[in-house]
Amino acid sequence: MSERRAEIADLYYRTNSVRFGAFRLSVHIDNPNLPLSPYYLHYPEPGEPGSELLPKLYHLIGQEFFTICESKGFRPKRIAGVPKGALPLADAHARHYENYPYNLLTFTKAEEPGKTTFIGPDGEFSEGEELIIDEDHTSGGRNKKLIRAAAVSGGLVVPNMLTVVDRQQGGVENMAREGTRLLAIFTIDELLQFGTDFGYATQTQADAAKEYWNLNQY
Repeated sequence: MSERRAEIADLYYRTNSVRFGAFRLSVHIDNPNLPLSPYYLHYPEPGEPGSELLPKLYHLIGQEFFTICESKGFRPKRIAGVPKGALPLADAHARHYENYPYNLLTFTKAEEPGKTTFIGPDGEFSEGEELIIDEDHTSGGRNKKLIRAAAVSGGLVVPNMLTVVDRQQGGVENMAREGTRLLAIFTIDELLQFGTDFGYATQTQADAAKEYWNLNQY
């Protein structure tokens, strides 16, 4: 693991962005009978323990997203984050390009019982331009498919998406079926292995998470 990726992983635990227990995820909206997840990935709210470290975490993620794009040979014209958790990630990523902040587009997430809609894109762009969508965590890719559809309907093309953590529950494969490549900084397996190696998680917690994503593919 590179030095920067290791620092991001370390900050995930120091910011309390990795939690263990029993949690409902966005995937439960479409699959309400799924068992609760034994772990949860979520950035702390302002004032919560660990939140003071989030600016550093976001900065490093933006650097790593830029590095992934450069290493894969693409420079997106426009960047957007899945609201609202990934908005600071997209901003940190977009700062690495000379057309910042005009390269940032925004979407609005509207939720009703059992239904999620993304409205947009808002911002400056031309039809046919390439948009890269940044996300924090991916399970089956439900929200990514919805926001991608909104972007394509608005006249953009979305050949690539980025996520910090791939929960290994079908998101990469599901987005590939949509014609979009999903690239991750970590798999959840890698993030939890880091946690067990450095004393942030027990082996029992890591094993329970691994069993969960192996049994619950979307």
